[in-house]
Amino acid sequence: MIASSAGNVAGRLTVIEVFREPSYRRLWASGLCVSVARWMDLVTLGWLALQLTGSPFMVGLAAFARAAPMMAIGPLTGIVADRVPRGRILLVAQSTGVATALALAVIFASGAGGYWPLVGLEVVFGAMWALDFPARRTALYALLGASRVAHAVSLETVSMQLAKMLGPLAAGVLLARVGPSACFAAMALVYATGLVFSIGLGRRLGGPGAAAPSSIAASMRAGLQAAWSSPTVRAVLLVTIAMNTLFFPYQHMLPVFARDVLALGPAGLGALVAADGCGALLGALAIASRRGHLSHRVLFGGAVLVAPVLLVALSASRWTPVCVALLVLMGAAESSFAAMQSTLVLLAAPERVRGGAMGILSACIGTQPLGTLAIGLLAASLGAPLAFTVNALAALVVIVPLAVPLVRKPG
Repeated sequence: MIASSAGNVAGRLTVIEVFREPSYRRLWASGLCVSVARWMDLVTLGWLALQLTGSPFMVGLAAFARAAPMMAIGPLTGIVADRVPRGRILLVAQSTGVATALALAVIFASGAGGYWPLVGLEVVFGAMWALDFPARRTALYALLGASRVAHAVSLETVSMQLAKMLGPLAAGVLLARVGPSACFAAMALVYATGLVFSIGLGRRLGGPGAAAPSSIAASMRAGLQAAWSSPTVRAVLLVTIAMNTLFFPYQHMLPVFARDVLALGPAGLGALVAADGCGALLGALAIASRRGHLSHRVLFGGAVLVAPVLLVALSASRWTPVCVALLVLMGAAESSFAAMQSTLVLLAAPERVRGGAMGILSACIGTQPLGTLAIGLLAASLGAPLAFTVNALAALVVIVPLAVPLVRKPG
């Protein structure tokens, strides 16, 4: 009992010590702002695409455009994170977010807002996220090192899930009461706030690496080799592809599910997404304060096995309170998946190609556009609930053989 108590105190102190680092606090606050703006954007995009076209497929196409840059340029932006000072990358990414959100606010305020202008500028948002992700994740390692990176990623996941509550609620209220122009203006303000937190971080975030390969092609090969040579990381990458093509696309169809199945408006949609964020926040807090009873692999594998089962249950529900409860549970599982996927890759990749390995991971995350197109077609022909079920069952077929060995493997 005494040893267990001492372990608990040590676990808590590690989290506290991570947050005591001034540069990390600023990076964390910056990431919170980026994530709030991102979730405001995703809810706004889905609702506007549905209102402007009335087509679930066009909602999926808009989500495809928003996420495609992560798949297309993810490996390249990971190399950039190894070669360019990461503080500079974050400043460029967040400045781009401010400018793009302001452009959308002006377009919709002038009455020129439509589906294709919206989709065109959402591609810019997607490119900004593809640039920000590997730089921000590798900056965590540069700031805190291997011994504290798991706690740092968990705390970063806390900020992302807190944002998943705040962003959708804010977007839903603004869309319902003021309109899309005010929503995009608020997004610009949030991005600008994050930009202020990032200013001055500079050298503390590291990069470029001194031993970086001489060519981009060599960097990509090194990152892929480092990621693929580890059985655990290889499983993480394959599961990430399966989750992002078969499971997570349900999020882009929530506007359709909310309107056509639950008869909810934009505020109700925001509440559904925020419920997912609430569960994810609770999960992230639990992971950040975990006492080491479960390994990273067990948390990752367990989460990806549970989440699709909960999606099947969601597809069968027609009562909003039950849907909210299921989304809370799904959020907790998603949080474990998100925190552990980055942790496992960061710990396994050598320093000189860590950004490249994270770029490979971001490209795997970026396969989600393929899933959004598929679920858009399914929802248009079968309805959102059946589309959810088909995707969840397909996800389980792919994930079970990959995740079960992770759960069973000791350590």
